[in-house]
Amino acid sequence: MKYYIKNMVCNRCITADQLSILGSALKSLGFDVLVTIDLSSINTKKKKMKLIILAMAMATSAFTSCDSSNSSKKDNTVNKDTTKTEPKDLIVQKDSASLQNVLTAYLTLKNALIADKSKEAAEASKLLKDALDHVGGDLMTVSEQKSFVDLADDSKEHAEHIASAGDDIKHQREHFQMLSKDIYDLVKAFGTTQTLYKDYCPMVKAIWLSETRPIKNPYYGKNMLTCGEVRETIQK
Repeated sequence: MKYYIKNMVCNRCITADQLSILGSALKSLGFDVLVTIDLSSINTKKKKMKLIILAMAMATSAFTSCDSSNSSKKDNTVNKDTTKTEPKDLIVQKDSASLQNVLTAYLTLKNALIADKSKEAAEASKLLKDALDHVGGDLMTVSEQKSFVDLADDSKEHAEHIASAGDDIKHQREHFQMLSKDIYDLVKAFGTTQTLYKDYCPMVKAIWLSETRPIKNPYYGKNMLTCGEVRETIQK
């Protein structure tokens, strides 16, 4: 509540100028509710002075209330600002569809080598490189992008060698060893949508990934089809 004391007072107890100054001072503070105090009907100076003191007390109370209200508004504003929480780090969703395309192409390549089919292995390698080129890096964090790029670059290099060696299955299998390690690291870093088995061939001392548990060796094909062991099960 805001107050303003209007000058309606007799000259015997307080001058009009004095009350006018008081009223102007209160008005400059923004008191816009008019309280009219008519002292002309009060007979004694003592009563008049009490009423004047009361009016001043009302004005002081109003000023304190106004200042408190403004401070409260400021406090509320500060509280609103300070209680704002920073946005939580966005959960990065891996592009599981495009990563699965990479894995599907790899498994197709692996099965072609098991069957001793070098031309099919070359075609699967082309699909693998294409799948690596289309993985959505924008869905990864900066550190994940760096890890992926490093692994993908190596994988694409080996895929290109396998694709260009359609008549040389031995050369294809040499690059498949290194490719398998990169694909394994990729799966461990970004996960898989299917259960995989990390197999190991003691003859060439190299791993490969398989979608089935029974051993089928891509490094020797029909010559040593069941050579190897399961070293790890990678759950989806």
